[in-house]
Amino acid sequence: MGQTIDVYSGKYLSIKQAVQIHIEGDTNIGALIASSTSKLKAHNISITGTPIIWEMINFDGRNINLERKIILQYSGNAEDIPAGFVKKESQKIGPCMYARFNGIEENLIYASQKVSVFAYENEINLKKESYTVYVEKNKDVATIDIFIPYED
Repeated sequence: MGQTIDVYSGKYLSIKQAVQIHIEGDTNIGALIASSTSKLKAHNISITGTPIIWEMINFDGRNINLERKIILQYSGNAEDIPAGFVKKESQKIGPCMYARFNGIEENLIYASQKVSVFAYENEINLKKESYTVYVEKNKDVATIDIFIPYED
């Protein structure tokens, strides 16, 4: 099984109709996505595409604060969004450093590190946020896209 990480700059992430769910602490993200999808389905809202995990790291010199949200794109009329969800309109995020990771999910950290090294070598100032898109996963291999916006 080959593992690959391809890195590019100047990419954009387009998010259409979406809802966001704030992730608290050490939450089981898979279970939260499943329960959120069920809640939305009960309100006649269909999820399209794969979940996107947004993360932002803030460091004030003493403490590290990690904020995380799940972004789910939907189709249909979302007039009645259930409690706990925040409705977001279309967004175009970028320019971004982009990494396409194919390999064992536990090794995903290497993709972020490769993006950081590429940005450093090319004098690109990355922002403190990232978007992780779980494209495909089977029992052995995952395909995951990472978008990290940078200063234009």
